[in-house]
Amino acid sequence: MLLPILHLFNDGYLAAMPLILPFASEEFGLSLGLVGMLGSLLSFSGIMLAIPAGIAAARLGSSRILSLAVLCYGLGFLILGAAAGVIPVISAFILGSIAFGVFHPIAFSAVAKSAEHDNIGKNMGLFAATGDIGRIAFAAAVTFIIGLTSWRTASLIYAAAAFLLAAACIAISFRKHTDMHIDKAARKKLDCSILKNKAFALSNMASLLDSFANASLFIFIPFLLSFRGIDAAFIGSFTSVFFAGNLLGKVIMGRLADSIGKERLFICCEICIFISLSILALTPSIIMISILALVLGFFTKGTVPITSTMIAESVGNAEYESAYSINSLSTSVANTIAPLFFGILADFLGVQAIFFACGAVALLAAIPAFCLMRERKKELLQ
Repeated sequence: MLLPILHLFNDGYLAAMPLILPFASEEFGLSLGLVGMLGSLLSFSGIMLAIPAGIAAARLGSSRILSLAVLCYGLGFLILGAAAGVIPVISAFILGSIAFGVFHPIAFSAVAKSAEHDNIGKNMGLFAATGDIGRIAFAAAVTFIIGLTSWRTASLIYAAAAFLLAAACIAISFRKHTDMHIDKAARKKLDCSILKNKAFALSNMASLLDSFANASLFIFIPFLLSFRGIDAAFIGSFTSVFFAGNLLGKVIMGRLADSIGKERLFICCEICIFISLSILALTPSIIMISILALVLGFFTKGTVPITSTMIAESVGNAEYESAYSINSLSTSVANTIAPLFFGILADFLGVQAIFFACGAVALLAAIPAFCLMRERKKELLQ
């Protein structure tokens, strides 16, 4: 029960932190390039922590490590609320980055190990959806609180809530010695030889490109809405619609991944993302933007259980820790580079260019999935 609760708060806080940026940027004069860099910081520690996180969880217990991640979010929001300049803002995002970096490698490995072979997609989808419940709730709440008070007050409220949750979780884990997943095999050095596995390499590449295409959307959508002249008070609501689509996409696509060809389903998602992003970049209609927020949310995060299932099926059960740690490392690289790249692109070409470029990368993500589909067909024929 503790794992879904922590996932809810982890993803909720990850979503809330960038939504404060449009308000903080007015006070500190942040450029879109710097905003992109801050978005990159949220994913940067995943590059360094993806593999060590799995080993630390095996030694100390997953619940304790993930509780510390919530504590890092609390410290980040505390610093953000008290920020007097750009440096504290950067420090706050570094702490958020550390929290994000340790969570998913541990959590997805635990979910994969606890699932039956024929319902991995369903379990992945349901677990991923709990994060989106947090995203919807915390994204809507943060802008609502900002509207009533200020972005600083909202940050301090979020910090206090995180401290309370972290203290409660740490107390429970130490008192009852609870843990969500401890695997003695994880104490060993993670096996990187699975990179020679062609199915895993193609699945990992599809996941990497998909992450590169989608990682920046929730960071830059508020800026696109501001560019369209939409009142800042409604930004949280539009973002919540996007996250509601995330939730639906993960649940529905997770179930479909167990019954329909995963690669084919993934390719269809990427084509839909390309079309939706192209329309979003051009349309001035608030109604159309609202519809596209739901559609984009559905397809961009609907790929998560699909790629997670592709990863699981490309390796054996004993290799899950290695597979998900390497995949988390790969997607963290993509998530780190993408916001910075697209932020600089926007400084030169405008915020609309971000969405055209993301759509193009989504189409590229379909290529390794297509190659994997052909490989599977060859195996069936042999």
